[in-house]
Amino acid sequence: MTLLREPRHHAPDENLTMRTFCLVPPPALIASALLALSMSCGALAEEAATAEPHSSGLPIWGAEAQARGYQVPLPFGIGVTAYSARQPVNIQDLQLGRNGNPPVSVTNFLQIDRVDTSQQNVSMKFDVLIFPFLGVYGIAGYTKGTTKGVIQAPADPLLGIVESRQLQLDAAFSGPTYGAGVTLQGGTKVSDWRDLTALVVADWNRTRTNLSFENESLIAETKPVATVFSARAGLHGAVGNSTAAALWIGAMHQSIQQTVAGSVANTDLQFIVVQSPTQPWNTLLGGLLEFGKNGYVLFEEGFGDRKSILATAVYRF
Repeated sequence: MTLLREPRHHAPDENLTMRTFCLVPPPALIASALLALSMSCGALAEEAATAEPHSSGLPIWGAEAQARGYQVPLPFGIGVTAYSARQPVNIQDLQLGRNGNPPVSVTNFLQIDRVDTSQQNVSMKFDVLIFPFLGVYGIAGYTKGTTKGVIQAPADPLLGIVESRQLQLDAAFSGPTYGAGVTLQGGTKVSDWRDLTALVVADWNRTRTNLSFENESLIAETKPVATVFSARAGLHGAVGNSTAAALWIGAMHQSIQQTVAGSVANTDLQFIVVQSPTQPWNTLLGGLLEFGKNGYVLFEEGFGDRKSILATAVYRF
């Protein structure tokens, strides 16, 4: 989240292991890792004094903003992000079908206890600052994770369950993830001490994952989509002649695809799972260390039902 800062008036210068039939509710895929935060605040005071328009002509109105004394970050950024998260999900409906017949709900037949999902993601992000206050980006990476839980199943010969049993849900999944997003940001100077600046950032992104199960008998027929919105507010200040730091607090909302369908290879069994996060919101706390105007490293942790850790390194040019 590159940040346009206020003029400095004092100087012009982020399986199911079921032996009778193999059905795995799909994972609750999450895209928060793919935010690849860009909370850089651009040049420090002495650098702003000699700043010139970028050869690309971006961002639009960037030269005018610099002429008024604003610090404008370099327009292009490339970053690498690592992300890990764990959260519970609700399985709202589980449907089974055979021989091509429409799947029917078996939720009343099976008692599904709490299901937990975890995921890890590594991604790359390329962003462009279109206006001093608005950036767009594309992201591509790889996601893997697990879904774990317990299903209580009474005996039912029609489903191939000859006696009541407790079934362990233990599925592993992975696949490439890609998407795009947009970031709005702004800031205002609040103190001359270390050029302290208050900042506000809002981000929206949408991603798709080409899902596959490690259990080769399970075939996913959907590509789960995730939509993530986050907002952050914090403080940025100089910590040296060419370094700066920022701290912030925020919140994130994740909306994952509610319905995922699939089938079991070499059988006539199809399944549909309807799911949702137990709690779509969580709290964020993070910080960064900025090295001049060309790069920074960032760390952010998520709290609440969804616990997450994100680390990013970004180079701007």
